[in-house]
Amino acid sequence: MFRPTWKTGGIAALALALTAVALPLANPAAALAAGSLGLFLLWRGWRFERDLAIVAASLAVEREVEPKLLRQGAMASIRVRADLSAPPGLTVRVRDLPPAVATGDPPLSPPGTVATYTVWLMAPGGTTFGGVIVEASDAYFSRDLICRHYNAPHLQVFPGGSWGVGRGRGVRGEDTRVDRKAALAGQDVRGFRPYRSGDDPRHVDWKVTARRGTLYVREIAGLEGGIPLIAVDLPTTLNGDLTTLARFTMTVYSAAEEVINTHGNCSLLIITSGEVVRFLPGAQDIREVVAILGSLAPVEPHAPLYRASGSAVLMARMRRPAIGAGPEERAYHERLSDIISAFAAENPVPFTVAIREALSRANAVEIRLYSLLVTGDRSHLVQLANEAKSQKMRVVLKAPVGASPLPGIDAMEVL
Repeated sequence: MFRPTWKTGGIAALALALTAVALPLANPAAALAAGSLGLFLLWRGWRFERDLAIVAASLAVEREVEPKLLRQGAMASIRVRADLSAPPGLTVRVRDLPPAVATGDPPLSPPGTVATYTVWLMAPGGTTFGGVIVEASDAYFSRDLICRHYNAPHLQVFPGGSWGVGRGRGVRGEDTRVDRKAALAGQDVRGFRPYRSGDDPRHVDWKVTARRGTLYVREIAGLEGGIPLIAVDLPTTLNGDLTTLARFTMTVYSAAEEVINTHGNCSLLIITSGEVVRFLPGAQDIREVVAILGSLAPVEPHAPLYRASGSAVLMARMRRPAIGAGPEERAYHERLSDIISAFAAENPVPFTVAIREALSRANAVEIRLYSLLVTGDRSHLVQLANEAKSQKMRVVLKAPVGASPLPGIDAMEVL
């Protein structure tokens, strides 16, 4: 909406005064002057509208957001630059519109300059910028033009309070690095958990204990060496519960970030029922992991396994006949085992082949398997554990509280 300046107000008042004189006195000169002033204001309004159209057509906005990974409640730095062509006589300034879930005060800056401001992202999920506000004015009119379509980039805000591997929360809610000096010599801290009866008192972390008001112990990764493989079981459905998926993704990201910071690279394997969705071997840049995890969503599998145990499990069962079995039953089991072995070699399950290749390329000694263990087929997780065991890998399952363990899992930890 147009806002008249003091100069426009004065001209309009003069035109009204001349009109008031011309009508009762029938003065043609006053009427002509009043009409001329009215036409002048209409022409200035048309010209101002034309100049605004030129500004809107030439507007170009560039934004940069740091850090690339955004957490709920964390501070983000925004750098924005708006370039445009302003006609002579038109003064233009631009103000950025932060996302609706952000709190901050963007500055008003002239075009062609870089404006920097900070915001705090208060809600998780996907969000975009609100666009930019162009404040234009000349000697007679001013107007705020909101350009909503300049809303890039799209932001993914992960829920705050996620307890990632090797990270903690300070008393003021800020992220804090693990105190490596408190770990035992030659060992690495994988994370923290509440103290349980029977834990070694030497593993109690007194800094975290003091912050939380209850005993916490350090989880030691061990001395076996090697780089762990991060495996993600992507759920097929969450009934629209995107917050749970966002928290799950944030936990996986924290684990991958810790592995990269500790070992220099990390392999990421994403699977669903009977399919390998994505495999990223030896990623050294955390931005690659962020790009993959940020695009995750529940998918309908194309080739479900229908609770198949896998050829390795079937052959193991065939080699263990029932106790007290006679010679004929033992011979039957041996022949059936040979048949299964022959068919498995000729026509292996594609999922098993893909898992086997991924594990061999990862060059890991441990698999950290992250899964929400939603209701449904879990045979693909059993096959993953079996393939890991065949390559002498340790399997640690990260699952929600109350989840039942899976066959072939060495350890189970709460997400």
